[in-house]
Amino acid sequence: MEELKKIFLAGVGLTSTSVEKAEKLINEMVEKGRVTVQEGKELQSELTRKIADKRPIQKAEMDEMDYATKAEVAVLEEKLDELNKKLDLLLKK
Repeated sequence: MEELKKIFLAGVGLTSTSVEKAEKLINEMVEKGRVTVQEGKELQSELTRKIADKRPIQKAEMDEMDYATKAEVAVLEEKLDELNKKLDLLLKK
């Protein structure tokens, strides 16, 4: 069971679609008798715990990145529109 857990958790990404796929895989393994219901519950519990442990790290990393705000993007779009208008006027001459 321990080796199965390690292999399973190593192969599962931490995105929501991967979680859904992992839960489906766990359910299939239980249905086929490869793991017991209890082992399946333990795998799902461990997966949930690992995801909860990972999320704050991702959030902290995201907070450190210097992304443009919606307001900054809007200002840039306005400037681009103005430049495009000026360019159109110059090209028409």
